[in-house]
Amino acid sequence: MLSFTSACCDLARPACQRCTKYGAQCPGYRDQQELVFRNADPTVVKKRKKRQPLSQTQSPGASETPSSSSSSSSSSSTSTADSDPLPLLKLTRNGDYVFNTLTDLVLVDGIDCSAPPTLARPIFEHWTVHSVPIVLNVYSNLDFVKNMYREFAGDGPLVWAAHLFARTYVTNLQYPTSLYRDAHLETQRELSTYLGKTLSLVSEALKTPEGPLRDDILATVWILTNYELLVGSLSRTETLSPWHLHARGLYSILKARGTAWLYTNHGRMAFWPAFSMVQIQALVSNTECPPESEEWLSAVKASLPGNPGEGVGIAISSFIIKVCSVQARIFSLLRRRDFPAASREYPDLFGQIKAGEREFEEWLEVNPIGDHVLQIYALSLYQSAIVKGYRGIQLLINFLTHYPPCQVPLEQLREDREYTCRTAQDAAQRILEGVPRVLGPLSSRKDKSPKDVFDALRVIWPLIAVYVMGICRPEQRLAAEGLLFYIGRELGVRQALHTYPEQLKLPEEATEPLGV
Repeated sequence: MLSFTSACCDLARPACQRCTKYGAQCPGYRDQQELVFRNADPTVVKKRKKRQPLSQTQSPGASETPSSSSSSSSSSSTSTADSDPLPLLKLTRNGDYVFNTLTDLVLVDGIDCSAPPTLARPIFEHWTVHSVPIVLNVYSNLDFVKNMYREFAGDGPLVWAAHLFARTYVTNLQYPTSLYRDAHLETQRELSTYLGKTLSLVSEALKTPEGPLRDDILATVWILTNYELLVGSLSRTETLSPWHLHARGLYSILKARGTAWLYTNHGRMAFWPAFSMVQIQALVSNTECPPESEEWLSAVKASLPGNPGEGVGIAISSFIIKVCSVQARIFSLLRRRDFPAASREYPDLFGQIKAGEREFEEWLEVNPIGDHVLQIYALSLYQSAIVKGYRGIQLLINFLTHYPPCQVPLEQLREDREYTCRTAQDAAQRILEGVPRVLGPLSSRKDKSPKDVFDALRVIWPLIAVYVMGICRPEQRLAAEGLLFYIGRELGVRQALHTYPEQLKLPEEATEPLGV
């Protein structure tokens, strides 16, 4: 094992802990003073000395230039004993310099090994040095995160969350599908350490009266929700998954803060990412949005004249509140198999969805939005709510076709079902068309920027809605599956690979209509 406390490692164990962590083959001996990998096996050194250097074979005498002879030692043995070029530096995927292991580095007489290497940056840095820069690159378009790391630069929960997020991000990109068993276990142990430290600091802070008011705590919990998407821990059928718990933690913090902070620009900057995650959690779990949602949006709306850009967020959030309320009532009716109540409530439920959709479209006509990435994402979130809401209406229509005493005529149910399918499929198509505008050209060979991860995290919810909802056309679901596969493999968001079609337990009558 190669570690900070030992200068050498067992050559019989090439897959040691630190070499695996940095994606390099184990070269043998590591000189702690120079931070240079060296092979101390004498048999390898002898073989190397016997080899004729390629550079001498191709151009004999090329090394005997005036500059080289003047800089060489007076001893002829020193100048000719070893003319192999030094191993070339290469940059690993995690930004560390390592030596090419195809060549061996041998000490030469007269060389001052204690002199610092003439490099612009250290030849070896622990990956935690890059954690915060990686997170800042990922969320480069989010001033909220940048401000938090500027204000809270100490050894607090925000920094530990950065270690957790960055380590997962680098691992997912370096190993798109799987790890060797030993490396996987080591990575999991390391991530568990950082996760435990982060959760411990957050828990301690929330026990104090000022804990929920700390912006670094809010940002840390928000980053934890994104971390859970990187590792793919979310399950739509398990409401106690870590992602759901973190989302509920965000709600608890927002609830404890009240509305006073929403009258400041800084407060609203922190509010929107957290509230968006809370609303997504309600959409995913088929529950209502928090009862304080309308109060929060009213406080934000009071500052709207000075911040017109927040208008689209208010309009979309208001629509999502309506959708979540409707879908919660629908799934309650389906779970109870309450045909009479479903028949009575159907006109109101369907009317609320249509009224909310019409209200937003009218707002959009008066307040057109541009093609900025954030605006495209906001519209995709609205369209995913359309797909989700009308899928619930479709299930309710299917359910009512099996109820002969239904107050709504069968012909009306048929027309409503066609409308829901058409509207949801149009929204799904707009989601699919918007993804390349957010992620750019989809190619496995293009250079990946950390910013692409945040873009992927923003479009993953609309894509999941298209993929898992049976109301979308088969070709749309297939296209969404392909995009999710790309996001999971190429951008490292594992949740995209751990998404499956609808697995909710529904009455058989809700899955297939009768006579429609």
